[in-house]
Amino acid sequence: MAIPPAIRHVVVLMLENQSFDRLLGFVRLDDAAQRLDGLTGDETLPVTVGEPGRMIRLGRGTAPALHVTDPNPGHQFEDIAMQVFGREHVPDPPIPTMDGFLANYARQTDDDDRPIGPDRAATALAGLDPGLAPVISTLARHFVVCDRWFSSVPGPTWPNRFFVHAATSNGYVESPTDLQQLAGFLGKRFRMRTIFENLMAAGHTWTVYFGDHAQAFGISSLHRYADSNFRRLEMFAADVAADRLPSYAFLEPPYMDAPGNPAADQHPPHHLLDGERLIAQVYDTLRGTEAVWRKSLLVLLYDEHGGYFDHVPPPAAIPPDAASATSEKFRFDRLGVRVPAVLISPWVRKGWVDHQVYDHTSLLATVKTLFGLTGFLTRRDAAANVLSDASFLPAPRLLDDTPGNLTRLVPDHVSAPSRPGRLSDLQQSLVALRAALRAARVGGPGLESASGPPAP
Repeated sequence: MAIPPAIRHVVVLMLENQSFDRLLGFVRLDDAAQRLDGLTGDETLPVTVGEPGRMIRLGRGTAPALHVTDPNPGHQFEDIAMQVFGREHVPDPPIPTMDGFLANYARQTDDDDRPIGPDRAATALAGLDPGLAPVISTLARHFVVCDRWFSSVPGPTWPNRFFVHAATSNGYVESPTDLQQLAGFLGKRFRMRTIFENLMAAGHTWTVYFGDHAQAFGISSLHRYADSNFRRLEMFAADVAADRLPSYAFLEPPYMDAPGNPAADQHPPHHLLDGERLIAQVYDTLRGTEAVWRKSLLVLLYDEHGGYFDHVPPPAAIPPDAASATSEKFRFDRLGVRVPAVLISPWVRKGWVDHQVYDHTSLLATVKTLFGLTGFLTRRDAAANVLSDASFLPAPRLLDDTPGNLTRLVPDHVSAPSRPGRLSDLQQSLVALRAALRAARVGGPGLESASGPPAP
């Protein structure tokens, strides 16, 4: 069967920097025939890659201290090359070994400017016991897990979030952290056509709901829609209750710490449970209005793996366009590391695993198919797999067949605010974007007036 046409709303919540193995590697489903490609607990990694030596077992992480990872694992292009290929530079041919995660993270420095070392790195890289991430684990057991969903780029947040909107980053593989790097974001280079324009061309509606900063506003072609299509995240619940959700809703979490409102993006060193609570709130909001729930598909997704271990080698990919295929640093011909992805709806199977290969542009290809859009954005989404028909049901599940009140699963905890002057790479890029927009006198949602730390 096809994706049910009764689904009138696609809601995407994209969080930050977690690998599939870290969050879902130890999840086991009720049906023994449905097996996630996860962890055994016996995975080992070398302390020094490329030569014989000491191996360290990652094991199964059970300590609540694992909710906070500090320092942040490396996840720039060069870091990922080492993690995936076990060497500083991408080999030819690029055959993944997936054995460089420990060595890469071990050389990250702490406040004393000394490397954290392999033993501490191994502890932080362990896959989490499902009890440490109860919300996503519960959703995985009750809905559909895609265990072959890869980030679109072996790089950080910005290029991957560009791909989820535009199926390309126009050859860009970094995240900007200062005004100079951001200059191009206000010019022609980042006026890519997005899924949002394609939706409007076909008569459909869309909204970006943002917590404090809208990273999507880095695409300059979206600036014209600042007043009409960007809304604060707290308005999502009101729109659900009033049955006025758009055809396509993209949710961005709070990226910054504010008094009484900690960052909920799960980007280290932010507390994992703050993101768990956000996932629960979005799910509970949708399920709490049954008329909307019965015509919605919620896609829980992560932009990239954030340097955390995953054992599945990323596959080859189609370069999306000429700018990507001829890029000097990377030809965009392979995907990034695997990330968690859960399909949540009364229209999907319970405790089901979809083993088909996806990347973020599969979401765009699915939206095109579901809503009858006329064209693809690039060669990447044109080649991407649409969500498998096998994941969907001919009739919706009863409300009682889906879990309720997931917010209650999030334990009480204390989230320490980020230390002044210690912004993550993502936070630096958002502060820089806000400053660039101000300098160019371009208004933007959450970028002119959002609370958050000043530029350091």
